[in-house]
Amino acid sequence: MGRLMTLTLTSHRGRQYPVELFSRDTVFTDTGAVYLFLRAPEGRSVQAQVLYVGETGAMGRQMIEDRRPGGPWERAEALGFDTIGGLALARPEDRAMIAQDFIHSWHPPCNDGHGALAGLVGLVAPAPFQMKRAIGGK
Repeated sequence: MGRLMTLTLTSHRGRQYPVELFSRDTVFTDTGAVYLFLRAPEGRSVQAQVLYVGETGAMGRQMIEDRRPGGPWERAEALGFDTIGGLALARPEDRAMIAQDFIHSWHPPCNDGHGALAGLVGLVAPAPFQMKRAIGGK
């Protein structure tokens, strides 16, 4: 299906990042990016869950690599992963810094996060109904 919308995530340091949201069937080019496997909020919830954070110089190839058995795709899928977030960044040092900021902000369970509430990110309002419908929700 492709691109769904842009969501601004605010890290624990107060930095805001415009993260583009994509359906799981999106075919990516080999662009440098920080990416997230997310479970979108349901109903009137104002919290999404960041399940995994990664960074890569080649997003298209990385999605193939992440689908290997036992990889982050499979681990996030077991936790209800339904959306991919991406923040395109050309410079490797920027990707590394922002990926670490995201990991420290949300402690994603598939990045060795801890506890059932690991990875919860507060949103300013419930996710639009159209977003859940676009990614296969009800």
